[in-house]
Amino acid sequence: MQNRQALPSRWKVMSETSMGRVPVGDPIPLRFDPTTKQRLEQYAAGIGPRRFGALVRVAARRLLADPDRVPQALTAARRASADARRLPWAERPLNLDPATRTRLDELARELHTDRSAIVRVALHRFLTAAGRFRHPMLREDARTDLTTRTYVYLNRSTLDRLERLISRHGDAPTAAAIRVAVRRLLDDPGDLATDLTTIGAARDLKPETLGPRSNVNFDDDLRDQLDTLAERLDSNRAELMRLAARQLLANPRDLDQAVTDEIYRGDANRAKLLARNTRRRQAAAADQLAQMPLRAPSPQGNPFGKRHVFRFDEDTKRRLEELADEYGPRRVSALLRVGIRRLIGSPCAEADLAQARRVADQARALPHDPVTLRLDSPTGARFGALAADHEATPRDLVAVAVHRFLTAPGHYKAALIDEAGASRLDEKIKVSLRPTALRDIDRLAGRHGTRLSSALVRVAVRRLLDNPGDLAGDLVTVAPAHDLRPAPRTARVDVALDDELLVHLDALADRLGSDRQELVYLAAKRILRFHHNIENRILDEMFRAPTSRKHLLAKHARREKTRRTDRGSDT
Repeated sequence: MQNRQALPSRWKVMSETSMGRVPVGDPIPLRFDPTTKQRLEQYAAGIGPRRFGALVRVAARRLLADPDRVPQALTAARRASADARRLPWAERPLNLDPATRTRLDELARELHTDRSAIVRVALHRFLTAAGRFRHPMLREDARTDLTTRTYVYLNRSTLDRLERLISRHGDAPTAAAIRVAVRRLLDDPGDLATDLTTIGAARDLKPETLGPRSNVNFDDDLRDQLDTLAERLDSNRAELMRLAARQLLANPRDLDQAVTDEIYRGDANRAKLLARNTRRRQAAAADQLAQMPLRAPSPQGNPFGKRHVFRFDEDTKRRLEELADEYGPRRVSALLRVGIRRLIGSPCAEADLAQARRVADQARALPHDPVTLRLDSPTGARFGALAADHEATPRDLVAVAVHRFLTAPGHYKAALIDEAGASRLDEKIKVSLRPTALRDIDRLAGRHGTRLSSALVRVAVRRLLDNPGDLAGDLVTVAPAHDLRPAPRTARVDVALDDELLVHLDALADRLGSDRQELVYLAAKRILRFHHNIENRILDEMFRAPTSRKHLLAKHARREKTRRTDRGSDT
């Protein structure tokens, strides 16, 4: 620990004559992800200058104020981070002889798992203790009785380690090495159930995306509390502070007062420091007001504000340019601002947005893929009775059943195995599913064997028959859902928006649960439908300076007369 008796000159102790901040201790380097760092800086800038460190210390104190909830929150944050950074499996074909394939399938059924998980455990054990593998691998590579092919899903890092290991002897027969590992596991399964839980489910993760380092000063007591909690939870300062920052941003209550209390913690000169902070804020506001530009818009009609980029489809952009050209050259930006102001002032904005979303979804809806559902006679009778009770079609019931299953599959392996061996499936019902739902069903079924998708759909249907739940609500919200093509918005339109208009636009977006892009596109669609008698509005939007308005309007009239004459019209 550094000697606190000789502080640097920049850390002046607060006294009656020196009104500097109270020193808070040594700096600690912390790194946050870019989004969290940006939001913290925005909150800190809204409270006052150089408030980032105090805001982070407030987050740390709030985390340490309730340490009993930290373990659960830390576990949830780690799980969410792992889910977000999870890499897809690498699909690998594996040729086996019939006897080994049968032993592998029997072991998978016995442990209620799939072949891929067992192969992942086998490779982990092989890489941990490879032993003498060269001659068994060469014998495996020379075999000719490998008549059954299966596909296994492995981590890419495991394949890389395996290839590095076996390539030391020349060529890398990866498939032969995998078969050696599988045979070793089949001969000595050991505690396979535990390894399936800890090793078979492990996934490769992308590294966390963290921004540049931020140095934050922590006093000794706060740092010691943080280190004690990190040691108890097998964590570190950086991970706990990222958790504290996320919790603070999720519940930013009373931040202004909390940061002020964190900065001015001395009792002797607290009132003077707060008064100085108030005077500094007032002076900064006055300087900002004095430095605001007072110039009028240029005679060419350029509005105040920055230019913002929005994406429209080609047809909408062409129609906007044709309509804007009727009122003069380069009028698209003014035309869109008129449409935005109309949308902001419209009492029917929410209804218009909902209607626009419905129309867009209908235009981009993808057709469902046909599926044949096979059921035994008793289950078919129950299925028909449930459809009649709710006045629903078989397609809607199957859509709800598959949606519920994919949302929470749970432990379905035993039910899938039983369903795969079911017989006397006499009832055939023609239904259809969304392509994404069918793809997810195929992916789940492919982990346990080939051609099990229909059995998995039957498992979902039986779950629905055993527990209908709020079926009426799901029939309204889930059954009509379609997969959508991406919106074909590739044409770029630049619109200059001033700060006041942006504030109103963002407020409307927050109220309607939308964003700027969607609302500006809606405004463009509305102005294309209702554009009668808007020339004066466009002129008002372009020439808003009262001092030179008359001169600008006269110049605009002369320019319009010349333009219309050049077009061959005398009007």
